[in-house]
Amino acid sequence: MKKKPDPDAENRARWARVRLLNEELDRLGTDAAERTSSVTNKASFLAVSAGVLVAAATAQLWKVVPLFGVMSLALACVALACAAVALRPAKRIAVQARRLVDRHLDCGHTAAQVEVELVEDKATVLAAREDDLAARAQWVWVGFAALAVAAISLSIVFSIEVLRG
Repeated sequence: MKKKPDPDAENRARWARVRLLNEELDRLGTDAAERTSSVTNKASFLAVSAGVLVAAATAQLWKVVPLFGVMSLALACVALACAAVALRPAKRIAVQARRLVDRHLDCGHTAAQVEVELVEDKATVLAAREDDLAARAQWVWVGFAALAVAAISLSIVFSIEVLRG
């Protein structure tokens, strides 16, 4: 004789999975916030470093290989622009409080159904935050590459000026 599946046991198991996913999404959200802070700090450092390089590149007129001086200035400006894009204000990516209340306060859903929808909302928000974070991190990496080449160019032109001066 076959045992009948217990619908209550299946519901409890699903509810437990939803709760577990909810907790994990909260942890992932915290991790994303920490990584966003890290990218913001790196972009801020990039902006300051690029500003210093712009100042150094314009400190004097380069008489020998001025192209390297101009290239250094241009690349430092590119790095500064990349930092600005990475630090730009963004639309708040989160579950909207008013929408949440309007959608669930007077609906006929059970608490379990509401929690399932909340988990789905959190996953959607987290995916959008991860996409935004990846884009900002890409701008920071491009900025650091431009900054490195700018620093090398400035070092070359400065070295040649000193050695020939």
